[in-house]
Parts: sequence; structure tokens; C-alpha cells
Amino acid sequence: MKIIKLFTLLILITSCSNTSKQEESNTSEIEILKDIKTLESNEGKTPIISFKNFADSEADKSIILSKKNITSSLIKAKQYKYCIIIVGAHTIVKILDFKNCKQSGSWGTCMPIAEGYIKKGSLKYKKDFINNIIGLPDNQERIMYLFN
Repeated sequence: MKIIKLFTLLILITSCSNTSKQEESNTSEIEILKDIKTLESNEGKTPIISFKNFADSEADKSIILSKKNITSSLIKAKQYKYCIIIVGAHTIVKILDFKNCKQSGSWGTCMPIAEGYIKKGSLKYKKDFINNIIGLPDNQERIMYLFN
């Protein structure tokens, strides 16, 4: 009987410990929504992938971007508090201002100003219009995550 109680106690402790780590991780991901520069302090080896995993389960809406839907996606994004775009496992951007945009010939729409990171060995900070950060439309996966 004592073994069963001990085993149950160990399971409870482990469960609480994992929940605490998950809550701590989610807190750092939420901070990234508020200020993308906090990504630099993320201790994970793959902060973009960590954020993507968080966004896959926590975003209010996600949209796979293409040249065909970029205009309607950007219009939709204006209804949300935060808009993050991730390209593959190497680029993450947060849209700063939808009104401050520049027409992109390759995307065929006005692309807003954003800031984010491109992983080239280490994370490289960039603030520019999103087309200059996320690249040309091609077969790379680009996902827009929308949060309120």
C-alpha cells in the first residue's frame, strides 16, 4: 500500500513540475507577442520553432500564406491585436503597423512594416517591410498567426 501511495505522489510531483515548465514557456512566448526582441533572450536552441509550436496550439487563427491570399490575409490580420509570420524554421516577423506599407511587385500588394529575426547561424534582427524579410513568394511554408 505504501508503494502505491509513493508512486502516486511521484506522479503528482512530476505532473506539477511539467505544468509549471509549460506555463513558464508559454509566458515567454506571450512576451514575444508583446516585444519580438524578447526572442533573443529565449534560452531554447530553436526559439523560432518553440514559438511556432506555441502558436500552432494557442493562436486565435492561422493562415498559410501565398501570393493568392496575401492581400485578404493582411486585411483579416487588422482585426487582431498581434500578427506574427513564420517562414520555415528560419524567419519570424511581427507586423508593427498596417498603415505604414510599401507596394510589393512580387507579392502584388502593399506590405506593412514589421520587425523580426532571420536565423543565419545566429538570429539577425531586421526591421523592414515584410516582403524584405519573408522573401519572394515561393514554395516555402509561410504561416500567419493571429492573436487577440
